[in-house]
Amino acid sequence: MKYLLITTLLFSGQVFAADAAQRLAEALKNMDNLSADFHQTLRDEDKKIVQQSSGTLALQRPGKFAWNYLKPFEQRIVADGKELWIYDVELDQVTVKPMDTGLANAPIMILMKQSDVSDQFDISEVGQRKFLYWIELKPHDKGLEYTDIYIGLEDGRVKAMELQDRFGQSTQIVFDNLRLGVVHNPATFKFEPPPGVDVYGVGG
Repeated sequence: MKYLLITTLLFSGQVFAADAAQRLAEALKNMDNLSADFHQTLRDEDKKIVQQSSGTLALQRPGKFAWNYLKPFEQRIVADGKELWIYDVELDQVTVKPMDTGLANAPIMILMKQSDVSDQFDISEVGQRKFLYWIELKPHDKGLEYTDIYIGLEDGRVKAMELQDRFGQSTQIVFDNLRLGVVHNPATFKFEPPPGVDVYGVGG
């Protein structure tokens, strides 16, 4: 009886992991062209709120997105398929770098994936919490900034992400007004530095 119980527990864990991976794969598969609003909250190691921000996201696979912070400070982050542009409006400066180095380990690349992410993460089920079904991703690369990434699903769609770093801080991003199958204006993913703005870095 004891061996039967152990076997049942082992196989149950495998089933839950497979179920979580399948749910995540299905959710990511349908995110080729989307737009959304987002609210982002940064908490310190004591769970106290350090900063809150909000903005909009546009994503087009493969390789393009525009992540625009509107409050409290305006910042534009644009990936055009080749280069990553970061425009800090308040500082009046732009940083540009090749996408393959600038985004190699960034959590947003999970949303850019059209295929299984299990080659980079161990995927497990957290379960239902506060109306969302949560999945945990532990990166295989222990040198990444984030030690744990959680994806919250609602009706089969990505509703939230929570990123925990090695210093005990966490960043939670909640998506609202998510629209799939959006036909984006090509200009959404193009960036031209405004005249007079300092530009740092080297493109692709």
